[in-house]
Amino acid sequence: MTLHSLTFKYNFTMYKDKQQMIAKIVKEQRIQLNYTQKDLADISNISLRSIQRIEKGEVTPRISTLKILSKFLNFTLDDLDNNHLNGSKKRVTFFREVTISILLICIILLIATAYIAQSKTFPETDFELLMYYSIVIVLLGVILIKLWKNKKIGLLTQSKGKVS
Repeated sequence: MTLHSLTFKYNFTMYKDKQQMIAKIVKEQRIQLNYTQKDLADISNISLRSIQRIEKGEVTPRISTLKILSKFLNFTLDDLDNNHLNGSKKRVTFFREVTISILLICIILLIATAYIAQSKTFPETDFELLMYYSIVIVLLGVILIKLWKNKKIGLLTQSKGKVS
């Protein structure tokens, strides 16, 4: 699988997730207000077929359609953004945490290797070299476990005061 096809698949999945999230909100709000699909179509001047397709998650409505639906179903476009972010937030945060972890591993291993490269007397044997790297890897594992357990890596993924 190429990077392009992976990106397309990820974007397509996100797009379908957004359709399903909009479908769920529209349907739940309509039912909560005791409207039938026909009632909503009549008061909003959106075709019944469009309402049905939106609620089934078959289409992503235009912004103008969402504004009309939000007016009659008492939700805001911010609600849609927040719900969509909550659904994909875990995936994005996990991806960033894994990326940061990999970068941290690479940096620490490079520093450990640089220490060995500059030392004329260490390591004297292959055993010392293997022990050295074993200790570095164990310490790295402990650091990552503590960061992930205490959610400190989440602090590294924040931007402008918001968790990404």
